[in-house]
Parts: sequence; structure tokens; C-alpha cells
Amino acid sequence: MRLANKFLVYVSVLAFSYPAFCFKKKEIPKAPLPPIIRNAKTVFITNGGGSGTSLAFDEFYAEMTKWGRFQLAPSPDQADIVVELKYVIEDKGEHTGSAYNSYTKQTTIYTYDVTDPQLILSIFDPHTKALLWSTTDHRRLARLAKNREKETINSADRLIGELKERIASPN
Repeated sequence: MRLANKFLVYVSVLAFSYPAFCFKKKEIPKAPLPPIIRNAKTVFITNGGGSGTSLAFDEFYAEMTKWGRFQLAPSPDQADIVVELKYVIEDKGEHTGSAYNSYTKQTTIYTYDVTDPQLILSIFDPHTKALLWSTTDHRRLARLAKNREKETINSADRLIGELKERIASPN
């Protein structure tokens, strides 16, 4: 009987773990950037606004300057591309939950707003004003002001990292 139980445990473990070994995450190649972006030499960087943009914009601007890939243009008319950084907070409504205290036998009901802070990087053609490429980074939530600032900076860094990666990509 013990041998039969061990066998059943072995078979069930094997059966439930089999899909994890068989299925790989599908690798989706990143689409290449339009040639106008890849070949650009000058860039005008603009602040698209939003309540938390100044810190993110300052970080983004500093990182673009350090990168040195583009020469910064003083106006959109003198640039090959226009890069806009915008900060938005998407309101996803209110969440209601409850917590039960088994000691006092009381249930506490609470509500909180669900938000999704986002930094959006958009690249435009300065002459036609057409959107050439855009990406969004969902800033991680943080309760303390200093952590929100840190996450805003990290979000700007992730956006410039993605731009660098796509420009360096041979596609």
C-alpha cells in the first residue's frame, strides 16, 4: 500500500509539473524604430506636463545629455525629432475591502483609490507633428514622498534605457 501511495504522489507531481517544463514564454522580437529616429542627430526634448513631471523630466534630460547620442536642439524647428516626456495618473476607481479581527470579532471596512501613475515617452516628427513612437512606464506605487520621488526617477531611467536599447538594436 505504501508503494502505491508513493507511486500516486510521484505521478501526480509529474503530471502537474509537466506543463511548466513544456511551455516556454513566446519570444516576441521588438519592432524596429522608424529610420527617422534611428538616423536622427539632433533632438528637442520637451516636458509634456503632468503633476509629477518636473523631477522625471530633469532626470530624463540629464540622462539624455550624459548619453551623448543626440545633440540637443534649442527648438523643435532645429531638431530631427522631438522627444516628449509626459506624466499622467490614471484613475482606476475606488477599491473596497474588509478586515476581520478574530479577537474583537469586528469587521473593519475600508476603501482606497486605485491609481496608475505613468510616464509616457513619445517621439514626434517636428515638421509633420506625427507620432513616430511611444512607450509607457507604469511607475511603481509608493506611500512615502521620498519613495515616490525615487520611483519617479527609476521610471524615467527605465524609459531612457528602453530608448537606448531600441536604438542600439540591429533591427
